[in-house]
Amino acid sequence: MDQILESPQIPSSGIIVPKKLDETYTIGRTFSQTSSTLSDTPSPRPPRPEADPDHPVRTFYCSHCGYPLRIKMSCGDRTCPVCRRKWYGYHYGALKRYVSIWPKIYCLTLTLINIPDKQISRWHIKRLREAFSKLRYRFKPVIKDGFYIIQATNSGAGWHLHAHVLYRGGYLSKAAVSKAWCEITKGSYIVDIKLVERYQKALQYLLSDFRGKPRIREQDFDLYNRLFHGCRLVQGFGEYSKIKLRVPFRCPVCGDCSWTLLEVLLGEKVRFRSEFYGESPP
Repeated sequence: MDQILESPQIPSSGIIVPKKLDETYTIGRTFSQTSSTLSDTPSPRPPRPEADPDHPVRTFYCSHCGYPLRIKMSCGDRTCPVCRRKWYGYHYGALKRYVSIWPKIYCLTLTLINIPDKQISRWHIKRLREAFSKLRYRFKPVIKDGFYIIQATNSGAGWHLHAHVLYRGGYLSKAAVSKAWCEITKGSYIVDIKLVERYQKALQYLLSDFRGKPRIREQDFDLYNRLFHGCRLVQGFGEYSKIKLRVPFRCPVCGDCSWTLLEVLLGEKVRFRSEFYGESPP
């Protein structure tokens, strides 16, 4: 640990603040480090170089007991394999609490006709979402609620957009879904549907795209980031449309789930996401 908690003092806010902090960090895509202390005399120790500038490490403190926890943050690149593996574990732990209690889990795959490289745009992703909404309303209440994720692949023959869906409800024949999907999308008819007995298999199916780099060419990385900028990684629908996927990480000392970033303790305005919440998949 870089920071040592010595004689913690409790301010009026109720958050335990370390008496001496040798370093603070500034959140951002580009890592920057500034040295400051709470005492009058600045620390003579030079700043340490960051091992991974794209994934800076931040120190969170338990709001109850002050236990320090160092977390590697995301770089913001949707094609980064390090961040994608972390998203896999994060969403696996968050979805587990909902999907594991479903009596029956159905996996549904919906595809669109390949889109040429020069024609792909965010409109196609919006079109896929709208088409899925029409499909589930057509088969309501058989498709009750659940979660879905949109994936995009490109091996050189154009962009292949498809949706992986987990839903609870009843079984639909593949022929019926294919016919309805073709009518809604005006030509796309390739679909798949199956019943999964174990929720672990269902979550692995849903989150399979996050196991590594996306299956696209390296030259399409920037376009991939633009296509999915601002889009949710996993989207709920029906009863789960407004649920925030969170699994609190409990402090190993006191068991509290409230964590505060170092810069917040010092009164600085920062914006961060506690992406370390969740659990590792099997």
